[in-house]
Amino acid sequence: MIEARSVVLFYCALALCAGCSSGSAPKSDAAAASNAGSAGTTGPSGAVDCTSEPGIDGYAPGLSKLGASGLYDFQIVSTTPSPPALNDNTFVVRVTDANGAALAGELSAALDMPEHGHSSPKTPVITFDATSGNFTLDPMDLFMVGLWRFTFTFMPSADASDGGMDTGVFELCLE
Repeated sequence: MIEARSVVLFYCALALCAGCSSGSAPKSDAAAASNAGSAGTTGPSGAVDCTSEPGIDGYAPGLSKLGASGLYDFQIVSTTPSPPALNDNTFVVRVTDANGAALAGELSAALDMPEHGHSSPKTPVITFDATSGNFTLDPMDLFMVGLWRFTFTFMPSADASDGGMDTGVFELCLE
């Protein structure tokens, strides 16, 4: 009886872990076809392809977005390596006002894989360079291939006239 229960638990755990697989074992052509179009799809070669998903940002240095509240523009100035790759990356981010002036303040970053329901295990250290107006975030640990969401939250320094918190969200496919 205990042996049968162990076997059932083993297969349940195996099924749960399969959802966070990095694609080390290729899916069958039928399984790949049934998942066609879903971000993070693993094809016959075992490669992940989430680049054709709607709303995915194509990475290029200088990629920018207006914040959710419309107060600031968030720009990924550059990444090292470029484009972002597996494991530790360094991001340079700039936040600007409506006139394009770089802003000082508090920036935080959340990295998560929305389809897997987990975040990055490391919290990046964020530094600000007043000369360039850029924030450097290191390390940005992208430990799996697939769809990553980067949520940058910014609160300007007390002397900024714009005031208010805003959030910029980027979604990038890491292949």
